[in-house]
Amino acid sequence: MAAISDVKTIGSTYSNEENVLKVRYDFSKDAGAAGALDLFVASKDTIITGFYAVVKTAFAGSGGSLAVGVTGATSAFVTATQGAVANLTANALLTANTVVTEGTPNTLAFSLPRRLAAGDKVVQTIGTGFTAGVIEYTIKFQTA
Repeated sequence: MAAISDVKTIGSTYSNEENVLKVRYDFSKDAGAAGALDLFVASKDTIITGFYAVVKTAFAGSGGSLAVGVTGATSAFVTATQGAVANLTANALLTANTVVTEGTPNTLAFSLPRRLAAGDKVVQTIGTGFTAGVIEYTIKFQTA
């Protein structure tokens, strides 16, 4: 799998230490690559406790979208609907999604906290159609 030019490896020095890392996807630096791109790679078992993204430069293009998730659940944090080009305006804030399932009773599925095994990745999946854009991801984590 390809990685963005700013890919980071995550893993705390101490098991009780909580860390915050930022990584930036820049369409111009990353050649506008479509497909799954590594954002973060877990160097050891890791618990992701927080995630959000801020659009730094508005995305442009004809109907492109992005999703962000983890190995095995590629839209766990941001769905393609949330990451549609129309939503990727300057200063837009994307937060980890929560899924509500209607029923008796209604249920909620939270995307955080999330456990990653050593070697698992946080990935951004981009469909074709973007021509510009910069987004900065922030992840808060602790080793398991």
